[in-house]
Amino acid sequence: MCSIFGIVGEVDGKELKAFDTLAHRGVDGSRFLGNKNYFFGSHRLAIESFGKEINQPLKKDGFIALFNGEIYNYNELILEYNLDATDEIETILELFKKGYDLHDKLRGIYAIAIYKISTNELWLFRDLVGKKPIYYTFENGKFIFSSEVKAIESLVGFNLDKRAIHHYLGFGTTIAPYTIFKSIKKLPPANRLYFKDKETLLENKENFLSIDISINSKEEAVTKLENRLLEAVKIRVPKSVEWGVLVSGGLDSSLVASMANKFSKSALNIFSIGYEGYKSYDERAYAKEVATSLGANFYSFNFTKKDFFDTLEEMLEIIDDPIGDPAQIPLYFLIKKAREQGIKVLLSGDGSDELFLGYRSYKEYLMMESVKDLPYSNWLKNHLRANFSENKEWEWYKRALNKELIFRSSAELYTDRQLNMLLRLQERDGKNYEPLKDYWSSFKNSNRDIVDWFTYADLKVQLSEFFLAKIDRVSMANSVEVRNPFLDKMIVELAFNIEPKIRYNPSCVKEIVKELAKKYIPINIVKRKKKGLNYPFLEWILEENGVEKIYKANKKFNFLKVEHLDYLSQKAKQGKFRQHLFPLYILSLMLLKK
Repeated sequence: MCSIFGIVGEVDGKELKAFDTLAHRGVDGSRFLGNKNYFFGSHRLAIESFGKEINQPLKKDGFIALFNGEIYNYNELILEYNLDATDEIETILELFKKGYDLHDKLRGIYAIAIYKISTNELWLFRDLVGKKPIYYTFENGKFIFSSEVKAIESLVGFNLDKRAIHHYLGFGTTIAPYTIFKSIKKLPPANRLYFKDKETLLENKENFLSIDISINSKEEAVTKLENRLLEAVKIRVPKSVEWGVLVSGGLDSSLVASMANKFSKSALNIFSIGYEGYKSYDERAYAKEVATSLGANFYSFNFTKKDFFDTLEEMLEIIDDPIGDPAQIPLYFLIKKAREQGIKVLLSGDGSDELFLGYRSYKEYLMMESVKDLPYSNWLKNHLRANFSENKEWEWYKRALNKELIFRSSAELYTDRQLNMLLRLQERDGKNYEPLKDYWSSFKNSNRDIVDWFTYADLKVQLSEFFLAKIDRVSMANSVEVRNPFLDKMIVELAFNIEPKIRYNPSCVKEIVKELAKKYIPINIVKRKKKGLNYPFLEWILEENGVEKIYKANKKFNFLKVEHLDYLSQKAKQGKFRQHLFPLYILSLMLLKK
């Protein structure tokens, strides 16, 4: 695990300073190579390569290769294809040279760059679910790529794309290939990029929608999930460094912890966070119950208002392409605390809700699909137009009656109407649909059940662009790798193997995972009502007059309508639109530093 950075084009001496902005991602060694026509560098976080010499950038047989991530099946690939390789990066390069599809062969998380010196060709690869990011630009005759935006920004400068603010607020994040920067893009998940002679070509290599539905019973689904999840956990348990599990006290993280305990050579390390004085937000008692049942070491941390602002100040140094999730601040705090205990790898339960449909909103969206078939719907359409509401339900009915795409990922926050009321730059209705239209087109051609669309959209947006981007940012800032067993390639494929009516039972949400979990964790944890990570972030921001930061940023960049910002501020004081204010707050803090 590491950071990667590269330039194809004339090198002018500024690249080393840009490369150094990524040093926090890998504290176990740095190396670079280059000449007047290229520069490539890597900072290493040694996990599987712990105790070995740094081997990147790899220069071999006329190629230069860089890799950020973990390949869990590289030893099997070496044997199966008789590769001249001893480690992950050599395995990747050998497969590429032999013409194999890396997305098809590799099992793991990765951002990869391969450069052919003689022809000046470059290839970039991002893993199937988008766990590891890679950003790029072509400016002034140079193609530049990096694990984070900040390295590229240090070379090309900051240039706010006000149109991207629409997508950022619409989903709490920018959607690939766009970022908040006009000239900087990010590679979409499961994509391969080819660059030569100023030309860039993107190719999507993901095939989840073409997977055959072959599992038609709950019992078979549970059995196969157990086998694959046990294996996915096992291969993610590191052999040479200290590790642990992030446990919220909920179903998924508790299940991962219980399975991980089977492969731990000593007492498992469990890490949890809570909010003393805010009982309704604090779930540490459940996490402790799981730890006690496993005989694990339990590390519990209290997150206060002071911790919130101290952590936020520290995080402002790493924020570039912003993510509007308030959970990133306590998560950064918790991972930092784990690192102080010597931890280098943490396992988490992320991905289960999207693959096995654990969000309550899925049921609501499924019901809304039936509205499309209501008779005499023109009267309702006219009624809606005459009676606008800012509530999300109004937007759902509007889409349904117009026979538009209703579900646009669980990450969707501001609707188009809300954004046109807030942003000075007006956009046509349907703007939130734009970053999803290619995904929706692919899905429609697959003729799959709408339930599969919920999972597919959330893989592409909620997970890749929102949760996983957040986790990568806050974990790598602390030189820690977070691994997600539920997002193993084999488990994602399994989800699309299962008959949708079995994978989603409205009367028992996430039934397959719950049936499996009964074998591993306390039954009251299995039966607990789902609670998302929440804490009094809005109260704290308002208490410190944080909204003023938004007004100051707007005065500087002039992108919001003040009268509607006034309205949102008043609603926030009443406890409404809680999630809407935070992305504006984070964006404003970032902009004020420019």
